[in-house]
Amino acid sequence: EEWRGPIEARASRLLGAVVKIGAIEVRSSGWVPALELRDVRVLDAEQRVALSLPRVAAALSPRSLLALEPRFAQMWIEAPELDIRRDAAGHIRVAGLDFGGKESGADDGGEAAHWFFKQEEFVIRGGTVRWIDEQRQAPPLVLAGVDVVVRNGLRSHDVRFDATPPAAWGDRFTIRGRFTQPLFARAGDWRRWSGSLFSELPRADVRELRRYVTLPFELSEGDGALRGWFEVREGQPEAATVDISLRTVALRLDKSV
Repeated sequence: EEWRGPIEARASRLLGAVVKIGAIEVRSSGWVPALELRDVRVLDAEQRVALSLPRVAAALSPRSLLALEPRFAQMWIEAPELDIRRDAAGHIRVAGLDFGGKESGADDGGEAAHWFFKQEEFVIRGGTVRWIDEQRQAPPLVLAGVDVVVRNGLRSHDVRFDATPPAAWGDRFTIRGRFTQPLFARAGDWRRWSGSLFSELPRADVRELRRYVTLPFELSEGDGALRGWFEVREGQPEAATVDISLRTVALRLDKSV
């Protein structure tokens, strides 16, 4: 607890955003300690709370001694609240951190992303994500019951994301990915990743979906299920297989007609 101030300052420099920690507790059953953090908040550039973590439990990895930086065998985060915002210029901010945009030239999420994808395991349970799209001027989209598991190896990244959209959107969906990277690539440089991605939406309303996603055709109505398999090479989509089952469809393939 006496080191809370320096830890807040160090985390703020690492993430490039203001970090506030309510309390820190250290427990140890051996020579590698475990930490518990309460009421962790990350503020964006406008000093709004962009990420709220009521409780974070972290077990340090022995690799920390070799890497001379904090490495965690596992981080367990309960009930976080996260804002993802795209401003009118197209810049995307995740928990107040600028992840760039299509025109920004940024190739990854910076030092925070590199540190994140070097940790052994992240587990998030019962989170809430708010997607705020100022460019589309669409109402905020809130995903509830967000569960995330990320496991990182020397060259591998396994990701699973489950969330429940608003009832008008559809049912709970899942996204799973497995990726590898070159041996000497930086962990957070997703443009060097290759692998596969699977998504499943048991029920989705296209009318709601198209308010937030640009589709390659005019699918204005439809309600049903979707499954997709996507192959990625060096951060770029290479192939896709999609199964769609829709009812009450209104479709126009050529937008000019």
